[in-house]
Amino acid sequence: MDEIAVIGYPSRYGGADTELDHQIHVWQALGLRVHVIHTGPIDERLRAMRLAEDRGCVVHEPRDWRHVRGKLVISYCNGGYLEALPEIREHDPRAVLWVNCMTWLFPKEKEAHEAGLIDWFLYQTEAVRDRVASDLRERNPELRQAVVDPYFDAGRYEFTPDKPGDRFRFCRISREDLGKFHPAQLWIYETMTAPVLKEGTILGVNDAIREKLTGGPGRKVPNWIRALAAGAEPVEEVYGRSHALIQMADPGLTENLPRVGFEAMATGTVLCVDDRGGWREQVLQGQTGFLCADQREFVYRATRLAWEPEERRRMAENARDHLASRWSLEASKASWAAFFDRAAAT
Repeated sequence: MDEIAVIGYPSRYGGADTELDHQIHVWQALGLRVHVIHTGPIDERLRAMRLAEDRGCVVHEPRDWRHVRGKLVISYCNGGYLEALPEIREHDPRAVLWVNCMTWLFPKEKEAHEAGLIDWFLYQTEAVRDRVASDLRERNPELRQAVVDPYFDAGRYEFTPDKPGDRFRFCRISREDLGKFHPAQLWIYETMTAPVLKEGTILGVNDAIREKLTGGPGRKVPNWIRALAAGAEPVEEVYGRSHALIQMADPGLTENLPRVGFEAMATGTVLCVDDRGGWREQVLQGQTGFLCADQREFVYRATRLAWEPEERRRMAENARDHLASRWSLEASKASWAAFFDRAAAT
């Protein structure tokens, strides 16, 4: 096997598309020729990725499924891929792979599994496999499943453990999803203390989220917190000035393997996050950041990060080392190579 066909298009920002962007490096490092077939129009933002010019990918016309013949076909949480699977399979791909970046199965995905349109389900963590594997087996007993360790290219980010200490700066970054915001998030920011003035940036806020955070329509976020829409400010700038990422979601939401966690670790921004889901993979308690069980623990841990700059610096350095070891190119290459050997044998 020396070729793989990607359905969808990578991106510099976001979840699944960013994940895809990083994994292309791994596949190419393993000697695979990467074909990219998008499910929709290729606009200026996507052309700016320069996949063919700078990355050596073969970019085909959108939805030209002829080029999947004989290849492994893979997509990351792309709804257009699910809709096109009957057509894609008509062109005889070697195998059809699916990477769901959530911790649950959504309706279109369930339909595809039940119809036998997917050959392999790839997980990023054992924890997610434990959550959905039995459900998948019931829907499609023939479905093969594997865990593959992803790669995160930390070299794209500047590591800055020594950030100005004139204020305690924190951030919170996610897409505009109500479930990703706990109603007590602002209470945490207001209640935690610091030896200097506090200053925060929240990315991913729309009107509904603003109302949830403040407790009612027309109420305002404190003037020392900037609550902005997703993409309103480059994340590199936000991480570059933030000492900590303090992020609490609704109890019913469990993250898979948050990309913002990797980004924070790569930039020297210490994680103070929920004690569940993929955060547990990224945070070694008290060594690379803090996991918090409830809002009062968030206040205690965030306050500690503000008052203990040397401890915060050590955590930032430990987190960078953890990232470089656990999700390095070499570690991911080994994991992907083992999977490709399995796929080739079936």
